[in-house]
Amino acid sequence: MVLSPTNDLRFNHGRWINQISKILEKEIWIDIDVAVSIFRVPKSITIHKPDAYEPRVVGLGPYHHFNLELYEMERYKLLAAGRLQKQVFHNVTDFKDLIQSLSQFEYKVRASYHKYLDFDVETLTWVMTIDSMFLLEFLYFHTHADAGQSQLVKYAAGRLELTFDAILGDVMMLENQIPIFFMRETLFALSSNRKVSDEMLASMLLDFCKLVSPVKFEDRVLNECDVLKRSHLLDLLYHFIVPKTMEQPDMISSDNLNGRSGSTSYDRPKSTSSDSTNDHDSFRELFDEMLDVASDVKRVNKIAAPIQAVMPMFSELASRSDQEQQHPMVDEIMIPSVSRLVKTGIQFCPMTSGGIESIKFDEKTRNFYLPVITLNNNTDVVIRNLVAYEASVEAGPLVLSRYIELMHGIIDTAEDAKILRESGIIVNNLKSDVVAAEMFNGVTKSVRLTNVSHIDKVIEDVNKYVNNKMRVQIHKRFKRFIYRSWRLLTVVAIILLILMMILQSFCSIYNCPRVFNTISED
Repeated sequence: MVLSPTNDLRFNHGRWINQISKILEKEIWIDIDVAVSIFRVPKSITIHKPDAYEPRVVGLGPYHHFNLELYEMERYKLLAAGRLQKQVFHNVTDFKDLIQSLSQFEYKVRASYHKYLDFDVETLTWVMTIDSMFLLEFLYFHTHADAGQSQLVKYAAGRLELTFDAILGDVMMLENQIPIFFMRETLFALSSNRKVSDEMLASMLLDFCKLVSPVKFEDRVLNECDVLKRSHLLDLLYHFIVPKTMEQPDMISSDNLNGRSGSTSYDRPKSTSSDSTNDHDSFRELFDEMLDVASDVKRVNKIAAPIQAVMPMFSELASRSDQEQQHPMVDEIMIPSVSRLVKTGIQFCPMTSGGIESIKFDEKTRNFYLPVITLNNNTDVVIRNLVAYEASVEAGPLVLSRYIELMHGIIDTAEDAKILRESGIIVNNLKSDVVAAEMFNGVTKSVRLTNVSHIDKVIEDVNKYVNNKMRVQIHKRFKRFIYRSWRLLTVVAIILLILMMILQSFCSIYNCPRVFNTISED
C-alpha cells in the first residue's frame, strides 16, 4: 500500500520514494501484456452489504492473505497444498524449489491486481503459491466425486460456523481471486506435463462454474485455450453467463434508461416539466389576484381567507408531483410485477436452452421466457461479486446488471417469487419466498445504468402489451384524472369566488339579510 501524508501521521518520505521507485520499476516500466482483473470493490458498492465482498473463512491472494481474522486457516492451506503435491501428483519436489520456479511470474502477478502490492518477490511468490495450491486442491476435490474431501472442508465439518457454502462463497469473491495463469503454471510445475495439467485445470474450472453458477447458461463447447485465457474463476463464470455477443456497446439515451422509451413505459402519465411549471405559475398568479380583490370585501374575506391559507399547501403538492415525474426513481425498471403481469394474461416460462441472451416475450402466445436461476446461500455473494466485477471491467453495456434490474423490477413481493418458483424459473433453496423476493433488492445500487438492446426490447414489448389492455388503460386514465384534478379544483374555486363576489355586490345594493344572515350597513 502506498503511503499517504494525509492518512499516516508517521509518513516517511524515504519509504514513499522507495515504494514509488518499485512501482515504476516493477509495474510501469515493465512491458507486460496482462490486464488488471482483480480489483478492490469500491465502498460505494460494499456499503450496502459488506459481508458479500469480505471473505469470512479463507483469504486468498495478497489482498486478504494476512487478514488476522482469516490467518488461522494458514495451517489448513498448507495441509491442502501438501496433499495436492504428494497424493494427487506424487510430486516430491522441495517446496522451496517450487517457489523458486514460480517467482519468475512476479511481474505478471503484480499486473493482475489493481492495488499496488507492497510485498517483495519472495513473499509474494510464497503467498500466491500457497493460495494457488489450496484453490487447486479445493477445485479438485469438489469436481471429482470419488476423490474425497478437501482438507479445509474436513476441518469445516467440525465447526458450525465453517461450512462448505461459506468457503465456496469466499472462493467466488472478487477480491479473493487467483489469476488462472498462475494456477496453470503451478499445476504444470507439479505435473511436469503441460498437456495433462492444462486438460485437468480446464476441466476443473468448467465443472466448478457449472456447480456455482446461479443463472443457467447455454452449455457451449469450449476448448482449453478459451477457458485458460480467462483472467480468473469469477471472470470465467461471468463470460459463461454473459456471452461475448451480448457485450457490444449500445447507445445510451436518457429517454430509454430504465425502460422508459416513449409510449412503452409502464403506468407513467406524460407531461413535460416546463409546461406543468408554467401552468402552476399562471394558475397560482391568477388565483392570488382574485383573492387579493376578494380580501377588500369584508364579507367575502371571511370565506376567502381559508382558501388562501390552503393554496400554498396545494401548490406544494402539485410541485412535488412534477418533480417526481421530472426525476423518476431509477432504482427499479419500469415494468409491472409478476403478479400483475399474470393478471393481464402473461405466462412465465423457463427457457429450455440458452441463458440471459435468450430472454424473450412472445406476444402471440403471451409467454415470457426467462432463464432458470437457482437461489441458495451463496447466490447473493456470487451475483453481487459478478455485478461488481462487471462494473469494474466493462466499458460497454452492463448486461448482467440489467438482467438483475429486470428481475428486481418484476419481483416486488413473496407472491411474485412464488409464481416464478411454481413456473420453474426460480429454484428456491432458501428458507421462504420472502427471502427470495429480497434477494435482488439493492444488488445493482451504485452501479451505472446502461442500455442492453436485447433486454430493453423485451421490456418494451411487455410494457406495450400491458398498456394495450383495456383495464390498464382505464386505470391509467383514472390516475391521470386524479393527477390533474388540482387544475379542476382551482377553476371551481375561482368560479365560486366570482359567484360570491357577484352575490355580495347584489346584496350590497338590494339588501338581502336572509342570505348572509346579517343587516346591511346601509
